[in-house]
Amino acid sequence: MELKIGEKIAIYRKAKGYTQEQLGELVGVSGQAVSKWENGGVPDTYLLPTISKVLEVTIDALFDVEKNISDYSQDEILNNLFDFCRQKIHYKNSDFNIFRFLFETIWTLQSAYLLGGDETRPLLSDVVEKNSGNSQITSQIINNNGTTYLTLIKDFPFFCAVWDTPEISKKILSEKNFGEFFSLLASDNGFKAVIFTQSSTESSQYTAETLAKKIGMSLERFLEIEPLLVKYGILIEDSLTLNDKVIKVYHKCSNPEIRSLLIMAYQFINARQCYYNFTCNRTKPYFYYD
Repeated sequence: MELKIGEKIAIYRKAKGYTQEQLGELVGVSGQAVSKWENGGVPDTYLLPTISKVLEVTIDALFDVEKNISDYSQDEILNNLFDFCRQKIHYKNSDFNIFRFLFETIWTLQSAYLLGGDETRPLLSDVVEKNSGNSQITSQIINNNGTTYLTLIKDFPFFCAVWDTPEISKKILSEKNFGEFFSLLASDNGFKAVIFTQSSTESSQYTAETLAKKIGMSLERFLEIEPLLVKYGILIEDSLTLNDKVIKVYHKCSNPEIRSLLIMAYQFINARQCYYNFTCNRTKPYFYYD
């Protein structure tokens, strides 16, 4: 075992591209100490967590302890994933793209659920390239716990997941403001007002007249829809005192939910039945009517 851990340290050190001196500096020892480990010595026990962190491997891996993936608890797997992401994100000069990694992770999880058996992991990049001619490439899981939806189209990728709870249907079906809100979006001026508020990050204050002009509608029409824009948090109403006169002004409010809503609506409007992966073993209805 003494020789094995030294061999392992040498293998992982070289894989990271470190010299013995560089590894020693990162761990807090001399290069000579690292050389001693790799030639049959054993690091002090208190150094093992630091060595494993620097080399981005587990202590078990350093000791060449075999452990099947099924032997890891869910928390251990999630902790390793957490540590991997944290190290990648904060590593200097890293080109780590968290969103690309998220999509690859989601695709991997869904593939394992959908494919099963002894099939190897299909790479997301290969799937997208292979199916690039299709109008819609999706991976869906629908069961009694919820719904996931991953679209793999290169120019329109997105993912959503709904974890069903007993209250979801009740809240959706009892919501009285859906009609009012969607009517606002359905009207030409209302839709233009929503898009204007979400299309810029500037934090200016606007009068009603300025907003109407920027959006491209009459002041009268703006004042008609203004209560709904304020009610649903698309505009924030404020006041400004100028020459002893109080003027009503508005701030635009950026709502990530609006973008998500429009993306889902786009996919619904342009839906094509061309699934790459799809499974549905749901036995419960989506909505429950009293």
